[in-house]
Amino acid sequence: MFLKLLTSPYVEKLKRRAASGFDVGLYMKSGFELDSKNILGNPDIEFPSLIAFKMPDNDGFHDFENSKILFEALKKMNPTQATDYRIWTYLTHATFWDYMRKRSPVENQPEEERAEYVLTHWFVNGINTMDLMRNNISSLWWCAYLTYDETRKDQYELTREVFTMLDYTRNLLPGTQGRNKNFTHALLEFVIENKELFSTFKESKVRFLMRKSNFIAGYKLMLNLSKEEIKKIFESYKNDLINIK
Repeated sequence: MFLKLLTSPYVEKLKRRAASGFDVGLYMKSGFELDSKNILGNPDIEFPSLIAFKMPDNDGFHDFENSKILFEALKKMNPTQATDYRIWTYLTHATFWDYMRKRSPVENQPEEERAEYVLTHWFVNGINTMDLMRNNISSLWWCAYLTYDETRKDQYELTREVFTMLDYTRNLLPGTQGRNKNFTHALLEFVIENKELFSTFKESKVRFLMRKSNFIAGYKLMLNLSKEEIKKIFESYKNDLINIK
């Protein structure tokens, strides 16, 4: 099986109809009927014929587990291919429709906000990381891609950490720093290796490190630093982190 995608004009048509509010009701139904004439196959990307996500339930959304499932299925997809909004639009409207309905039920939103909610979660409005992290399916792949480490005993240990706090996926990964794997891996490793330090006020402490790194990047080329060099910078702020309340 090959990964499917929608044609660009068709995606734009779906977006216009959703934005106008005309088709918002369709996103509250048990299935979405796509025009088969506008469905293409991508022979460059293989995809399993069956893929089963863990459905959201009383125990949570299971984002980590589903991120791992999706990345394993699409591990050969490269970052350029993964910016293709046509792929993610097909997956939200077809392959993972049932998951999307449970993950982001439109009927739970105020009526005046439903159109924008659909555009945010079922589509990708651009190809920057912020937009890709808003789409419920593309965000799962990108979180795994940016945190997967084949050199670790648990290759998804950093991925597991990134889903422990919404701030990671809303502020770290969408930013310039987050797209630098050395930086992302260094930060997540530093948090994991200093569990006691981050057992309280974790969000504030991670934000502190990111602010300091932004400042440092003004006179050091962060991209040229190794993961260990970045972690040494974090180490230098340990006393400051202890005092954060």
